Amino acid sequence: MKRKISALLLFIQAWVCIAIARCMLVFMPFRKIAPLLGKSVAAVDPFSTRRSSRPERIRAAIRRAAACSPWRAKCFEQALAGKMMLTYKHMSGIVFFGINKVGDDLKAHAWLESEGVIITGGREADQFIVIARFQS
Repeated sequence: MKRKISALLLFIQAWVCIAIARCMLVFMPFRKIAPLLGKSVAAVDPFSTRRSSRPERIRAAIRRAAACSPWRAKCFEQALAGKMMLTYKHMSGIVFFGINKVGDDLKAHAWLESEGVIITGGREADQFIVIARFQS
């Protein structure tokens, strides 16, 4: 029973964080959002081992919340929401931004990693060239 309540609270937190992230992306320029993501880093030290199951639980909550959101909840919103959740839980994370040129189209993608686990945007991450990393 306690596990179900914990999962429900994590879902609610993820849903609210996605809503906040969407509002931030609509009303704030990126230069104001970037400092919230952490410091820009050129390379990332890989995490040695997983310390907890929290990244997987956060990933599941964000996936469920994004599926139930009436507003846009794409990769950037999910990565920003996940970063907020990690910050709240005093966990470090890395937000990656990547691009991919397919024909005449230029596609962008954002994903989030913590403790060696890709929390958001992991399915498409290997198709993109990393152009920026923000680590906290």
